[in-house]
Amino acid sequence: MKRFWVALLILCAIGAAATLRRIVALESTPLAGPAQLASLDAHFTAKAGTTLLHVVPSLLFVLLIPLQFVSSLRRRHQRIHRWTGRAIVALGLVLGFSALRLSIHPVGGLAEGTATTFFGCYFLIALGKAWWHIRNRRVELHREWATRMVAIALGVAATRPIMGVFFATSRLTGLTPEQFFGPAMWLGLVSTCLAGEAWINRTRRLPNRRTTRLLPALRQGARAASLRARSW
Repeated sequence: MKRFWVALLILCAIGAAATLRRIVALESTPLAGPAQLASLDAHFTAKAGTTLLHVVPSLLFVLLIPLQFVSSLRRRHQRIHRWTGRAIVALGLVLGFSALRLSIHPVGGLAEGTATTFFGCYFLIALGKAWWHIRNRRVELHREWATRMVAIALGVAATRPIMGVFFATSRLTGLTPEQFFGPAMWLGLVSTCLAGEAWINRTRRLPNRRTTRLLPALRQGARAASLRARSW
């Protein structure tokens, strides 16, 4: 559990820092810096409205997500937990659809576009299924799909350190953002999705062993009661 919280908080912090940096870059005068970063800033400035529609909800999303995993909050303050969940659903819809809009002309071309489109659709599906299951009081299925939704969202944060490595080694490799954004997106998103599935399987609630052992006896008792009722 400790490793889960460490990973969750680190990725949320990375996501918050990345969105804040993008908001500041959009709202301020471009500063002198590396040519690659300047071209990225220009790319997003050209679509500032859609970018802000994506990054502002993303910032609020990563700030609220850790609250949903605090078990004591779920037990003692269910009203807060429910309203936080509703806010996350609304934010998720906005950032999910705006991500698909940004995927039309991505920095990394086809490789990045396929990654963001595929996982953007998967994110919206996971969000919808998490909402649907909790509406029907299927708590365990809600937990699993909400975890998948969070894993996809934090996959974007996981791409940032990967991109940082590509930026740091670009003089040696000669790779540009247009070339490495796609692979970085696939690596980050796939890794967090796999980690999310591993966590779901590890924490999936199994039937109580004692109850499982008693099931045959309970079934035999039910059959005997049924036969006695027929004999009467």
